[in-house]
Amino acid sequence: MSIQSTAADRRRLAIETLGRELNTSPSSAAGQLRKMLGHPRPMVVSADIDGLVSAAMLASVAREWEIVAFVRQSADLVLEPSVATGMPADLVAIDLYSINHDSISNHVVKWGNKQPRLKNLGAAFQAWDQAVNAAATQHVQAVPSIWAGTQGCYEDADRPTSSKFKYPLGTAQFLLAMLEVSGHAPKFYDRHYLPWLVADCDGGVGSYTRYAYNARIWWPTMASAVGPASLTEQIFQMVDRMRPHEYLDTISALDREVQASGQTPWLSDDWNLRNTSPSTIKTALTWLTELTGWPDPVRGGISSLSTWVQKPVSGSGTVEFKGEKRVTAATEGNAVAKVSAAAGAINANFYHGGYSGTRFNWVGGW
Repeated sequence: MSIQSTAADRRRLAIETLGRELNTSPSSAAGQLRKMLGHPRPMVVSADIDGLVSAAMLASVAREWEIVAFVRQSADLVLEPSVATGMPADLVAIDLYSINHDSISNHVVKWGNKQPRLKNLGAAFQAWDQAVNAAATQHVQAVPSIWAGTQGCYEDADRPTSSKFKYPLGTAQFLLAMLEVSGHAPKFYDRHYLPWLVADCDGGVGSYTRYAYNARIWWPTMASAVGPASLTEQIFQMVDRMRPHEYLDTISALDREVQASGQTPWLSDDWNLRNTSPSTIKTALTWLTELTGWPDPVRGGISSLSTWVQKPVSGSGTVEFKGEKRVTAATEGNAVAKVSAAAGAINANFYHGGYSGTRFNWVGGW
């Protein structure tokens, strides 16, 4: 089936989804976030540029929201000492998804309605989806893939809810939209680097051209839902109308600044973190607060990161359901156990493509 055969249905789905969740209704995702912002909350954050930008943006409008933990490369954690002995019950997961906490995430988190050949594995994934649905009655789930009913079990072009057509940007882009709709727009004092930084979180700039069949439905619809005078609209228009080398020129300009200052670069050529060491996270957050004028988002201050506790995650699991390493009858029992154990995860999602293939991943907390 042609990739364009579902375009009209996908456009309708994006309009319905974002129109419903990006409005001032108390039941919308933006309305739920507005209510949350008035109360102190600790944040556990994905240790990548999307997570850092998203958490700093939140802390800039909710001054009592503080970063207390980072999840690094799905392997270990960096924890503020006061929370190192136990996870706070009121954690907010940023660029992460957990059924046990309020979550703000761009990833696909539900399996969907496909029945796999291995019945027990199918039942485990259906139980996981039911747990996600139940979590929605207790926690805020600001997750576009949940809003749109995206199904991790499908990657084809036959249906609008296939993961092929998932929300294609990072957490920062739709979080900005939610904050603007909720009446808590962050300040963008810098108009040189910051708009591009937000635009390219999780590779948004590249996705707009590489996956134009999908991104050119989601991004303009999101901008329209927020409004023509919004920062979301301005960032979308910037990417939509960019000159061929405009983004690369911006990256080069920052590189020249860093070299002139004598600092060790903290961003890679594609504007992600060069590594996830506490010192790199510290440098990146320091630069981000200096660039934006946003307040320090870290409990105890960015300078305290060198004293934070590093721990391995409490557990992890990967279930590959496509490709050479897919689950077989011989490994089904182990796979079912891994899916079931995701109930305790601090982050769980479906990943599609890439070197490791299509899979369900989760990592535990502490």
